[in-house]
Amino acid sequence: MANKVVVTEVAGNKVSVLEDNVTIQVTEENVSITTIGIQGPPGSGDKQYTHIQSAPSNQWTALHNLGKKPAVVVVDSADEVVYGEITYVDDNTVTLTFVGAFSGRAYFN
Repeated sequence: MANKVVVTEVAGNKVSVLEDNVTIQVTEENVSITTIGIQGPPGSGDKQYTHIQSAPSNQWTALHNLGKKPAVVVVDSADEVVYGEITYVDDNTVTLTFVGAFSGRAYFN
């Protein structure tokens, strides 16, 4: 049986696809693959999300779909913590802005 794939957004040059807790966003400049998982003790139900920024950029937009304003930790490709400006667009979207462009990961809890 094939997995169900849902196109959740088509806007200009951006396409977002959701499949089994994995979101794939494709734009002309970048492909980002993100996952939503469960963390914490069994039964706690606290969700987490990891945003992978594969193309260097000084501004990252992450659709985390956690339904809250989560804590965010960003690391570069060398796993060094990077600090920047966090803007909560809504309870499911965050924009991260940095002084310089780099690739890495953002962890949402």
